[in-house]
Amino acid sequence: MNTSDQDQKTPTSDPAPLLKRTIQSEEIMAGEKEVWIQHGDAIYRLCETKSGKLILQK
Repeated sequence: MNTSDQDQKTPTSDPAPLLKRTIQSEEIMAGEKEVWIQHGDAIYRLCETKSGKLILQK
């Protein structure tokens, strides 16, 4: 059986899953220091700290 190098080099994974949807924090926060996010039956609080970091709390 004769196979070419190209036939033997099959991708192990599709590169598309590496491209994840990205949302800017400014878009979520919309100028606020705190927003509430509902996920299913749970509500989460997303806060921006004085140092500009984000904290997600249940």
